[in-house]
Amino acid sequence: MEWLHISVLLKELVSSIKIEKNKRNTIVDCTLWLAWHAKKIIEKLNPGDIFVWFDADIRNLELAKKGLKDIRSDIELMLINSNFVNLKEELEKVWIKSITWIYYDLWISSLHVDEAERWFSFKLDWPLDMRFDTSIWLPASHIVNTYKEEELVKIFREYGEEPASRKIALKILEKRKWWFRYKTTRELAETIDECINFHKAKNRIFQALRIETNKEIENLEKSLKDAIKLLATWWTIFVISFHSLEDRIVKNIFKDESKDCICNDLICTCKHKKQIKILTKKPIIPTPEEEKANPRSRSAKARSAEKL
Repeated sequence: MEWLHISVLLKELVSSIKIEKNKRNTIVDCTLWLAWHAKKIIEKLNPGDIFVWFDADIRNLELAKKGLKDIRSDIELMLINSNFVNLKEELEKVWIKSITWIYYDLWISSLHVDEAERWFSFKLDWPLDMRFDTSIWLPASHIVNTYKEEELVKIFREYGEEPASRKIALKILEKRKWWFRYKTTRELAETIDECINFHKAKNRIFQALRIETNKEIENLEKSLKDAIKLLATWWTIFVISFHSLEDRIVKNIFKDESKDCICNDLICTCKHKKQIKILTKKPIIPTPEEEKANPRSRSAKARSAEKL
């Protein structure tokens, strides 16, 4: 079965790759999403180079493997079914201690957005799950049914930027007092509608729940820091984000890792050492032509940095 997906900022990403002819390059894709970016990148590799794929969703990897199977037989392909938060640990298992280029595409794939059976959407009535990897962590229903008022308000505000966060949280708790337990996407969507009949409110709350369910923010922070440590000198990290919260994290980590001191004391006590040089003073954004061809690209921002 063919899945429709248009890779965002593909030309910009591929053009940022530096391939050294006189050494064995190790390229890491932290968000394979059926290998749309990977196909173009693999074409640039030299015989004997290593291409590592990370994805927490085993189905994505299996479908991608079929798509890449016949592209190159002269490079080493490694499929790793794990969240990119485990980047350092998983690479150590395959004896990789240094990498030459790494990239992240932080958008959940069109496969997850369009296929309601994966339970990321409120358009149909499905289990309130939202996990990328259903073998670990707890589903979104656990958050809705057990979090306290302030915990719900916090994730709705921080991850969804929803103005009616407290009103929605209080309505959820009010229903829970009567032993009601949320099981489906429709039940939650109806509760949000009772508070505020605005389509974007549902988008924001479901986004916040997806981020919390999959621990996306904590995972991104850890993975980016590990990636920078793993990069070989003069090699590059490239990150495409689609949400202001994610972009802020990338921006701040790049900013901190490009400075010799991050404690702001008169006399430095943090002993922090500069690790990278930022290559994108301003984020790369899609061209008007790309936005027109792919409306989902409108919020995309890409940042890159080079290891010192």
